[in-house]
Amino acid sequence: MPVPFSAWRSVRCAARNRYLLHLRLWWHAAPGLAIVCVALAVVRAGAITVAMVASGHLVASIDEAVRAGVDSAAALGSWRWLMLTVAAFVAAPVAGAVSRGVEEVASARYLAAYYDLVVDTGVRPHSVTHLEDPAGAQQLGSAVEASRDWLFLRGIGGTWDALSNKLNGVGALVVVATWRWWAGPVLLVGWLLLSRAVAHWRSVVFDDMITETGLGRRRASYLQGLLVGRAAAKEVRLYGLGGWLLDGFVNAWQETMAVVSRRRLRGVGSTLPPLAVLLVLNAAAFAVLTADTAAGRVSTGMLVTVVQGILGLSAFGRQDDGETSLGRTVSCVAALASFRTALGLPFLPGPPQATLAPAAAGTPTASKVELRDVTFGYPGGDRPVVERLRLTIPAGQSVAVVGVNGVGKSTIVKLLCGLWPPQAGEVRIDGLDPAVDAAARHRVSVIFQEFLRFGLPARANVEAGAGWCRIGDLDRIATDAGTDHIVAGLEYGWETILSAEFTGGTDLSGGQWQRIALARALAAVRAGAGVLVLDEPTAALDVRAEVALFESLLRLREGLTTILISHRLSSVRHADRIVVLGAVGGGVAGGVGGGVAGARVIEDGTHTELLAAGGEYARMFRLQASRFAAAGGVA
Repeated sequence: MPVPFSAWRSVRCAARNRYLLHLRLWWHAAPGLAIVCVALAVVRAGAITVAMVASGHLVASIDEAVRAGVDSAAALGSWRWLMLTVAAFVAAPVAGAVSRGVEEVASARYLAAYYDLVVDTGVRPHSVTHLEDPAGAQQLGSAVEASRDWLFLRGIGGTWDALSNKLNGVGALVVVATWRWWAGPVLLVGWLLLSRAVAHWRSVVFDDMITETGLGRRRASYLQGLLVGRAAAKEVRLYGLGGWLLDGFVNAWQETMAVVSRRRLRGVGSTLPPLAVLLVLNAAAFAVLTADTAAGRVSTGMLVTVVQGILGLSAFGRQDDGETSLGRTVSCVAALASFRTALGLPFLPGPPQATLAPAAAGTPTASKVELRDVTFGYPGGDRPVVERLRLTIPAGQSVAVVGVNGVGKSTIVKLLCGLWPPQAGEVRIDGLDPAVDAAARHRVSVIFQEFLRFGLPARANVEAGAGWCRIGDLDRIATDAGTDHIVAGLEYGWETILSAEFTGGTDLSGGQWQRIALARALAAVRAGAGVLVLDEPTAALDVRAEVALFESLLRLREGLTTILISHRLSSVRHADRIVVLGAVGGGVAGGVGGGVAGARVIEDGTHTELLAAGGEYARMFRLQASRFAAAGGVA
């Protein structure tokens, strides 16, 4: 069961071992290449350790060769140590170069796996609660931003550099232990204390970047998009909004970065005590080493090796750009893992969700729709939008749902689609729950108020309704939806891209897009949908255009249950049945813009019956008719 988004931070215990999650994603993305990278890291670290030891022996053998002569066995031994030292020093960078080539390929696969994880987080839950909730939107937005962050991208391949560094440290620890067994562990403690302090400071900084500053970064990104995007270009220039938007972008970004800077400065002080301890420990170690050398307990060759070992222990405390980048990557992956846990999803995505095959072309089968005592309210609201709502629509019936703005008409559509589960009661499509049953969702086709306008070919815009499956009778659908003349007028017909942003593409008018959206909905019907819903998609059109669209839809309703939602009552009067929503005990008045709490069905009948009843529907219809007449018949 998913946990509330407000509690997502508490779920972070599931991502406590961040590096393990990072490695799991590596193994999921490129297991074979990961093994190669590990092997190359071992070779690099091993070569450096061999170079430490061999260089010490080289110095010692040269000292002996000088005393024994050029032709002595010691001189021959020095040549061997020299060759081994050179080979080790050459092997390390060669292995590093090969590793970087492998990392390029492997990192691309890791990034693709991360993209898949982000997309799966967005689309795997059928409900849109995590997308409409501010905390959820912030988390997902941060995950998307991370994939474009250079620190994140660098940290992917930096995994293997970090592993090689730590293995270097292990080799150095062994080397120092050959001098005094306690020296290595003591110095290791100092480096680990410093590393822990710096890592904590760094994680605080990056956690702030991911969480605390998420809203500010999203606002800055939004304002930047308005400045440079095509959609807002006309109004930005018409109203002179450029300067205002630029100031808003700069202020939002500066405020966001100021939060990080303040936390960063406060955290620096926590690294000073472990740094002081490390300096004291290293000074003591070098003092003892110097004393041992002066006393003859350490040879010149051993001195060279041990000094390299002491310096090599810094690998356990390195916090350079590579470590910083890796920390960023690990933090982002852990944050995404925590969010997935909050959604009730496993860390790694499962197999792709099965999609229902489109039904065979032919006459669609209408579906029965039931809302049984449904109560629902949006998060953060103090009262429900609909309360104990009862509505049954027999299969094949056309029903218009009307009411004032904010009464809950669009909310009902979301419930029918399973995008939000009801808090009480039941929603059923042919007896199935659309919130949990894909077959029920497959039975519903909707044209929303703000339907998608894909910058894709006209064919894809229509076939999207059938899951982008090829539809054999696409021209028949175009004729039914009234888009045949639109397609005929396109330069490349069905293959014309419906966006002027692409070469050879074109823009459509609002009315033309309405017809494309209707064709898409009919494609869904052809793929098996038995309920067709129009959720005020024509609100931006004039009355005549809306009436024409609704009447064409009603003519095509054979084998369909149709639900029409509109605030223009003249457009839906030919429906078999009209349902009026209103507040509990208070009619339909009030609540405009702010939402009417506890809406239910307050009137139900045909257009003629509701006019004769003289209730709220009759009042609203006559009010709209009088306004239409006063305007000279133009709306």
